[in-house]
Amino acid sequence: MLAAFARRHVAALALIGSAVLLTAVSPVADAQRSDLEQIIQRRVLPNGLEVIVVESHGVPHATVEIDVRNGSFTQTPEYAGLAHMYEHMFFKANRAFPEPDEFIGRLGQIGAVFNGTTSEERVNYYMTVTADRVSEAVNLLAAALREPLFRQDELERERIVVLGEYDRNESNPGFRLGRAVDEKLWTDAGSRKNTIGERDIIRTTTPEKMREIQRR
Repeated sequence: MLAAFARRHVAALALIGSAVLLTAVSPVADAQRSDLEQIIQRRVLPNGLEVIVVESHGVPHATVEIDVRNGSFTQTPEYAGLAHMYEHMFFKANRAFPEPDEFIGRLGQIGAVFNGTTSEERVNYYMTVTADRVSEAVNLLAAALREPLFRQDELERERIVVLGEYDRNESNPGFRLGRAVDEKLWTDAGSRKNTIGERDIIRTTTPEKMREIQRR
């Protein structure tokens, strides 16, 4: 937010001069930083998990999010695209909710809005709930993170979804150009920049490979 604010004001004041920029932007940025420091709490747990809490009473909602350093940069060629596949399997069956769609059904019961995204250096999973459901949301995310089942039937279903994304990407000439550039630029390390993955790897994904991603 601070960066976006600064960019807007730098663009607006660029013709006035650097001295004006320094006096106009810095006090505002410092004030915003001070306000943020008052509402952001950080703590590192004994197991190394960093917990960040940002408190705001503007709306009666809360978002619980897990960010994992498991983007495409962790992928060797035989796992290309499986960080993204894991994202698709995250909200599926786990030990606490072992039946197909049972977990998603529970999310619907508490009115959760949920999703996940995959990039080169991180994957995130989140759900937004009313403020009185925060504890349930934390427990549900913990169940999905710690004890996934990777049911074969759910894997087959999500494989079709991911391949559909792949088809849409391939219909875009820009996607093909980007892949060609990455292959030239990164050579043997191309899989570490390939978020969507390789079609054959996605098509042959197994529960064992998913468990390997979890262990990593």
